[in-house]
Amino acid sequence: MAEKKILLQLQHLNKYFGKQHILKDVDLTVHENEVVSIIGPSGAGKSTLLRCVNYLEKPESGSYAFDEVTFDAAHVKKRDICYMRQNTAMVFQQFNLFPHMTVMENLLEAPLHVKKQPREEIQPYAEQLLAKVGLADRADYYPSQLSGGQQQRVAIARALCMHPDIMLFDEPTSALDPELTGEVLRTMRELAAEHMTMVVVTHEMAFAREAASHVMFMADGNIVEQGEPKAFFAHPQEERTRAFLQNML
Repeated sequence: MAEKKILLQLQHLNKYFGKQHILKDVDLTVHENEVVSIIGPSGAGKSTLLRCVNYLEKPESGSYAFDEVTFDAAHVKKRDICYMRQNTAMVFQQFNLFPHMTVMENLLEAPLHVKKQPREEIQPYAEQLLAKVGLADRADYYPSQLSGGQQQRVAIARALCMHPDIMLFDEPTSALDPELTGEVLRTMRELAAEHMTMVVVTHEMAFAREAASHVMFMADGNIVEQGEPKAFFAHPQEERTRAFLQNML
């Protein structure tokens, strides 16, 4: 069986906020078509790691390899950051939709102005994506007219509209009421089944166990343990992992 292509590899990543050492020599490898779930307690550095992937946060040291592009985190060029951001798409906790734009306008904004794609090319695809997330009839609505779950599904469709190589999810259900969480996780499971490459910071253990192909447990800025979900959840090797899972499950 052919080995899967490595799409993203971060090595020895260190990130500080002032004197606080947030990420401590962290490594992250993401293969094509893989779903990596990052779990762990609040304050572990999970979201910071995700934000470092596309340089929303700048690490102090470490190396990046993304597809064919490699660079040192401390000496990154603007073109490298642009390349990372054009080929990754982030879905945030708080949706981050433009409130003054309709759903369709939210989807079209980045492809039109960042990728300079013609409207007639991108709009049919945007319509397909809205249908995919179950919101074909909401194209002309504004975000304030949608539930939180619907807004998050629009945010997912907007991210997909950029044809990213990797989708990044930063606790996408944490701002939702429990009854709305299911519809967002259903959309994410469908993406996983379609072999979308995803890195997901989540507190949803069922999603990590069922939809991920690789699970990483972080605590105190370190990767404590990682592995294939079935073995990871059934037989955690580290005491810190066992205590966390016992509390969560």
